[in-house]
Amino acid sequence: MKNLIGIVLLGLIVSSCSLFQKSSMNQDEIDTMVAENQALKTRVEASRDLEDRLALAQKQADEAMLKLSDCEDASTSKVHIIVGAFKNSSYANEYSADMKNQGLDGRILAGPYSFNLVTSSSHESVKSALNALGNIRATVIETAWLYIE
Repeated sequence: MKNLIGIVLLGLIVSSCSLFQKSSMNQDEIDTMVAENQALKTRVEASRDLEDRLALAQKQADEAMLKLSDCEDASTSKVHIIVGAFKNSSYANEYSADMKNQGLDGRILAGPYSFNLVTSSSHESVKSALNALGNIRATVIETAWLYIE
């Protein structure tokens, strides 16, 4: 009898234990998990698309660099990094003085359409100008550009 009572008590304890009961999810929880899964898949696809675009842009930039280096082999022109373009020569003079105070070239060139172009530096090759352009854009002005004479 004692064994029977012990077995019944053990059965009651085990059956009420949450480890042996299956937890069930309602439909709202399932729908939420499915929606989260779809959102994650969409984000992964978007990031892969961005990676592909970045790779394509890098490839195009490399091809452009090769074309530029081919052009510079045939050319004897000078390449300038322009940090400002002004119609008014007094503005160009002020900006040139400011660039010289920053330790840059600050020369003023006569550009197309009567613009006065203020340089930060001049280079013999496009490749060296492009290397310097990144530094100028990071430290002086983001809109600096190349002008080939």
